[in-house]
Amino acid sequence: MPEILRAYLVTTLCGWSVFPLLRLALARLPDQGYAVSRSFGLVVSAWLAWMAAGALGLPLSRPLALGATLAVGGACQAIALWCRRRGSRPGGTDLPRADPRPALWRSVLLVEALFVSGLLLFTWIERHNPAVDPDSERFMDYAILRAGLRSPGLPMTDPWLAGVDLSYYHFGYAVVGFLVRCGGADPARFFTAAVALQHALLWIGAFGIGFALCGRARGGLAAAGLVLGAGNFEWVRQWAHHGLGARLDWFVSSRVIADAISEFPWFSLLWGDLHPYVLALPMVACALAFPLAESLPATGVVEGRQEMRRCLARLVCFAFLCGALVATHPWDLPGVALAAPALICVAAGARRLERAALWGLIPAISWLPFLPFLHGLAGAPRAIGRVKRGSDPLEWLMAFGPFVLLAGCGAILLWPVSGKMELHAPSDRVRARLAVALGVAGVLCALIPETVYLRDLFDATPLRRMNTVFKLHRLAWLLMGIASAWMVDLLLRCGGRRRVAGWAGVGLAVAAALVYPLLGTASWLRGRSAEIERQDDPQAREALAPGADAEALFRALHPGDAAAAAFLARAAGPKEILLEETGEPYTWSSRIGTFSGVPTVLGWGNHEAVWRQDWGPVQRRSADVAAIYRAGGPAEACPRLAAYGVRFVVVGERERLRYGPEAGRFTAETQPIFASAGTRIYDAGMICGSRPPDSQVLP
Repeated sequence: MPEILRAYLVTTLCGWSVFPLLRLALARLPDQGYAVSRSFGLVVSAWLAWMAAGALGLPLSRPLALGATLAVGGACQAIALWCRRRGSRPGGTDLPRADPRPALWRSVLLVEALFVSGLLLFTWIERHNPAVDPDSERFMDYAILRAGLRSPGLPMTDPWLAGVDLSYYHFGYAVVGFLVRCGGADPARFFTAAVALQHALLWIGAFGIGFALCGRARGGLAAAGLVLGAGNFEWVRQWAHHGLGARLDWFVSSRVIADAISEFPWFSLLWGDLHPYVLALPMVACALAFPLAESLPATGVVEGRQEMRRCLARLVCFAFLCGALVATHPWDLPGVALAAPALICVAAGARRLERAALWGLIPAISWLPFLPFLHGLAGAPRAIGRVKRGSDPLEWLMAFGPFVLLAGCGAILLWPVSGKMELHAPSDRVRARLAVALGVAGVLCALIPETVYLRDLFDATPLRRMNTVFKLHRLAWLLMGIASAWMVDLLLRCGGRRRVAGWAGVGLAVAAALVYPLLGTASWLRGRSAEIERQDDPQAREALAPGADAEALFRALHPGDAAAAAFLARAAGPKEILLEETGEPYTWSSRIGTFSGVPTVLGWGNHEAVWRQDWGPVQRRSADVAAIYRAGGPAEACPRLAAYGVRFVVVGERERLRYGPEAGRFTAETQPIFASAGTRIYDAGMICGSRPPDSQVLP
């Protein structure tokens, strides 16, 4: 079955399972929550499946994943039926009022069309970048995903620091692992589909929020286009330096701010990492739906006693998603926790301040259901640093160019608002305030890195605020993009003499925002083709061709290592550990553990040190790994092997290159349990005499 079809079927099943509940909680939204149902269903179903696996102490299996989805569906249906029966009793509710919204089936069809078209487009793009190679964070993403699928329950085992819990926020990887198991997919084939799926979920999530904010489907389309289908204005600087129409450098656009990373979703789509900041954005869009539903005026829905239960459902669902963000990408939680009470404060309704305070405080305890996913986070406390020199103002404006341009057009054309442009309806005035609240929250997220930053291991370098800019600018882009959709809708509604100017302003902003998605993607595709042409090995060219699986390049370049990784993936037990070469990040170091999922004594040490904010364990393990490979005999190597609980010792080309041609000579008297193309695997128990020798050499 094509992996894209697996992704569609699993996410649709998860979305339908929770939609009965969302129809109650998000009844005030035009689509009644259908646009965010897939994201919410994935989070809830994956959480339940992994909690069940953790309780049983077993790796996640397909029966557990499917069973969790069905259990979630049954629970949501039962809650919905209970609420409807309670509401139908005398005195339970007021009579429903006329509903001016479009029929639900129209919204459902529109969301389905957008989701399928987005999934097809994004999968086509990702197929041009299939390989898991060490030039990006994909190597790390794949290591965590593979290790998670083998992990005996929770907490997950660290693939690059064997014997300890993973010290990196990883619930997003757990969701992808759930998708793999529920769909019966091969991780190597499913990897690029998983990347495309995250952007398709963000695509429809932004549409749903924009639809609700503007009250019109075109507002949803504008939000989806601005959040995911737009690029920054770094191309202006490139054309100013190299001439109008010069070939666009697609990568440089993510470095528009000096000494920092300022990505946006379309760049992330081209880059293709399955990283937490990509996995979290659909959850953020989903989380925003609940305070937005709390803030919108009730129109055409049943009100009365039942509304209290709906408010409670919204609050519980929002809290659960906040907890998921803590375990997936905690950088996004403060922005969501800021936006939610802001939306409620500016909305209509009684006791706004009390409700806003409740929605602002609930994220503080939302992490409790996700404790098993937070258990291994052991990073040292980080201090806040003060920014002495912030971004160049022009660079900042280029980073958020589409939204700055739309805001400028709105300020010129709509201030003061003419008589033909007044917002007469109360719902229009409420939506205007909600859009402003989201826009202000986005601007604050973008301005925070100009005043303070979170100190980390880069603090003594010019990259000291790199991560703070990187993380907060992505959230700012999402919030500004959704808020700007309201401005687009408002400009398109201009009447009289301003009508032409309003449409021209929107057209100018859209044209400028599409420069990167069109020309940047074309440049990226040329680069992908050039990389294939540079390969001398026909197998390597085939591995980089569109549609290859994620491990094909590894098999083409390192066939012996790939065969060894495949053997260990089949033969190793859930808690067994291997020893292999460890070295610099962004190399093929730790390749066996990465592609097999079997934890290795030490992987990319730089990443482990950053995760834990401590170089001590990395340096000790690096020294011990070198000492083992350079040991003259078992007596010298075995105490260290036993200390780390090593079962499998790998001796291949990388070990000999790093530790010398005699690397692994302590294995000389032991028969390997696997050998292929110069890569051998030895059983540490046979080397050290704790296990009987085995004369079988596996092919």
